[in-house]
Amino acid sequence: MQSPTVTVDAVGRSGAVPEVAIVEAYVTGPGDSAGDARAIVKDRAATLRESITAVSPEQVTTTGVQVQDTTETFDPDTDAPFEATERFRIECVPDHAESVVIDVTNAGGQIQTVQFQLHEATRRSLQTDALETAMDHAREKAERIAAAEGLTVTAMHEATTNDVSSGFESIVDEALASSRDVDLHPAPITVSESVEVVYDCSEE
Repeated sequence: MQSPTVTVDAVGRSGAVPEVAIVEAYVTGPGDSAGDARAIVKDRAATLRESITAVSPEQVTTTGVQVQDTTETFDPDTDAPFEATERFRIECVPDHAESVVIDVTNAGGQIQTVQFQLHEATRRSLQTDALETAMDHAREKAERIAAAEGLTVTAMHEATTNDVSSGFESIVDEALASSRDVDLHPAPITVSESVEVVYDCSEE
């Protein structure tokens, strides 16, 4: 006769304050030709780089440069026939994120997103803590269910896990544009783990 089992699910959470801020920004340059647009965006990009004083130059990296024929795009932002865009990734400590956003916008740039993240080692540590908490909760739940049926939990038979959160927080450009009160000093980031566990049971 097969031993009775109890299947339960549970969630565990663990948190830490953000350790890294990633600001994604861009500048645009209109032009009568593709070359003109590239030249203008290059000058504006140089101005933006010089204007960011909260971080070192090595923390500002170009992630892409694109030139578009605006006659082939829907509802372009400029009347010029060409527009160039240069995109940046700016990495800083969370306390400097607000200063970076101000520097970028004052220099004529646009903010795409601001992401607050954890270092990989911290994220993995939080995942371990969250998983241990989830398994403890699962065991407690299984023991309560088993006791109600006159059973005793004996051993774990099977377990599956799922990441519930990835350990970062993102603020997108729409939020930044619509409010001057966007919080660039976020609350701790929570990492969650979900488990489904099957326990073997025996009669008391």
